[in-house]
Amino acid sequence: MLKSFLFLIFPILLVSCSDSTPIIPQVSKNIESATFGAPSSKAQLIIFADYQCPACIRFEKNIWEELYEKYIKTNKITVTYKNFPLPQHQNAEHDALAALYALSQGKYWEFSLEMYALESQKDNDKVTDDERVTLGKKVWLDPVEMQKSIDEGWYLNQITKEMNEGEAMGLGGTPAIYLNGKLMKFESKEEFFGIIDAVLKM
Repeated sequence: MLKSFLFLIFPILLVSCSDSTPIIPQVSKNIESATFGAPSSKAQLIIFADYQCPACIRFEKNIWEELYEKYIKTNKITVTYKNFPLPQHQNAEHDALAALYALSQGKYWEFSLEMYALESQKDNDKVTDDERVTLGKKVWLDPVEMQKSIDEGWYLNQITKEMNEGEAMGLGGTPAIYLNGKLMKFESKEEFFGIIDAVLKM
């Protein structure tokens, strides 16, 4: 489990005094970007990604696990994930909407792993909302509420906000990874972690 997973509202399970049936957890439609790690770290990473993007999928497969285990889990760095669904990717916007619903329920990390795995398997074929909801069930998300959040576009404003931030930073494609506000350029996993380590040693 992540030691730090920041979001605006924690779901609250309410139980009435006269009835033991739980009420559906409250969901915030106003959320911030998914953030992991130590907020005070000298290394602040912002990752703009698209779940259908092949390069983002490769980044998740090749770098994310080590990034999490050695840097996030140990509170060495801060990582903020932002959605940047590219218009040429038919699945990307609904993938992002589903992921942000998962974020509202404290399951962004778990759901994102499932979403990337499905997109990798699909290899650019269409992903249905039923498939997204099935992934949500795997990480204990409410299927009816999740579908409603996608249908009604609860988090479209947040996606637009994150995309505007990416454009303002000069984003040209995904994944776009910024370290302390500067776009990272690297050609290997070793170079990626070497850049981060150099910042942490400063």
